[in-house]
Amino acid sequence: MATSAPASPSPGEGSPTALNATSHIIGLVHSSPTLDTLPADVLGLIFKLLYDDWLVATHSQFLGAPRFKFDHERCQGEFLLGLSMTCRALRAETMPWIFREVYNWESSRGTAWPESLWPYFRIVHIRDHTVHNPRRLEIFPETIRSLSVMNSLFKVTLRLESAIPADLIRALSLAPSLLHLEIYQARFDGGSPSCVLPFPALESLIISIAGFRRVPLQENIDYVTQASNVDFLLRAVAPRLTELSISGDLIPSTFPSLDWRKIRRFAITEHAPTPYIPIPSLVANMPNLRHLDVLYTADVRRGMPTARGAFPFVHLGDDSGRFLSDSCPLLSSVTLGNVSSVDSIFTQLPTMLTSLHLRAPVDPYDTSNGFPREAYSPFNQHTLPTALRHMPHLRDLKELCLDLHYFVTAPVIQHIAAVLPHLEILEFSLPRYIFRSDPPRFREQDRDPALLTALGCFPHLLHLRITMNFLKHGFDLHHSQEVTARWFLSSHKTLQTVSFAVLQSLHHVGYNYIRWQRWDHEVFYATWPTPPPTRPPSPDYVIVEVDGVQRIEPRYY
Repeated sequence: MATSAPASPSPGEGSPTALNATSHIIGLVHSSPTLDTLPADVLGLIFKLLYDDWLVATHSQFLGAPRFKFDHERCQGEFLLGLSMTCRALRAETMPWIFREVYNWESSRGTAWPESLWPYFRIVHIRDHTVHNPRRLEIFPETIRSLSVMNSLFKVTLRLESAIPADLIRALSLAPSLLHLEIYQARFDGGSPSCVLPFPALESLIISIAGFRRVPLQENIDYVTQASNVDFLLRAVAPRLTELSISGDLIPSTFPSLDWRKIRRFAITEHAPTPYIPIPSLVANMPNLRHLDVLYTADVRRGMPTARGAFPFVHLGDDSGRFLSDSCPLLSSVTLGNVSSVDSIFTQLPTMLTSLHLRAPVDPYDTSNGFPREAYSPFNQHTLPTALRHMPHLRDLKELCLDLHYFVTAPVIQHIAAVLPHLEILEFSLPRYIFRSDPPRFREQDRDPALLTALGCFPHLLHLRITMNFLKHGFDLHHSQEVTARWFLSSHKTLQTVSFAVLQSLHHVGYNYIRWQRWDHEVFYATWPTPPPTRPPSPDYVIVEVDGVQRIEPRYY
């Protein structure tokens, strides 16, 4: 009987080729990357996604509003704490994320943070109180000394109820990489620095009497010492700063004579300086200034307003007749707060100005004698034409943002177009007027065709923005906003976007937040009605007050 030859092994049954392939596959399985072996840049992307998910889980839909009161005081790196405990490799990778931003109460046991963590610190917040606990926090000498040798530290914020210790300012001035210093609730009537303040890397400085809460009217401040200490600090940092925001209350009389050669953005907030310094004098030594924000509020120290009237307005300009561009030839953007319609500052605005904002910020002082929460803009259809008559030289202005006393009307738009016909961006803001029902002009039966006729006077208009304060709960403005946006977009041939911002109160956390929604011509091709779009907050404003108290401040940086 014949026997068959043994079958040759198939590639899948033990041949050298199959064995090699199997070994290769097994090797691939064993060499597949795990979380602790991923490159640092890939891990960084993963951590960023985890951070975004953590924000969604801990914050509400209102553009970063905390789910609970003062959630902003939580450790920003806590979302990685569990992962950091899994192995040594991941602990090393997560450390820069966990300890990137820290508060001084994490060192409240009498010593500074462990020195091994200092290389990870990028942002440090120093406070002598916390909204979580009324107990006062002590700022220990070890904590202060450690700040001067943190080589990675680039930003520090101070929020102190007491006067700022001279040792703290001195330590910060020695920090080799400190770029940004922000001082809120500022009091400088403590000890005076007795030595030079180097600040080798400082570029941006914010000094404000305001904070998270309204500021109490304090009677025990030593204003002479405070003025001297502020002058000492400003003299040390003036030649190297590129951005400065400072409360007018803290500006010393020597301010105009300081060396501000590098300043590109200057903001003066809260109240006018005492003794008063006109704006042309304040910026006389700023040859590189591009952006000027003069955000004086209605000062409660000057008397109480009536229900329909505001405090006396400060005269921002002077009688010199000089253009601001005489000393600031690069100035292109100006914001003015609570400015009178007859102020000479309008005639002194530079002819090359491209952006003008006329705002009505609220005073930060906390009073219990009837001060209204809402400010009242000086501009309406009667006073605005007076201001516009002083602006015929601003023919190249591209952007106008205006706080109005009431809703925008066709006569208001017509007055603007007659003087500023080349606008590309037009914004009307009603942040202080509270609508408790469907706002006028949003109801279809109230739409005024004259508004469209007036907008047609701007042949180059690209973007229209409207902001309002709407506190009627349970009413969805999205539908009426979309219909109104379609109405504007379909009737103006150059208009590209229509945006609405609504201030909405979150009573469970005590905040009011701006929600921006924007429509462009895609609205005509989308399924109608479209779902509410998600948009970033206004580039101009940020809500900084809590406990149910609303305060809007410009977003400087």
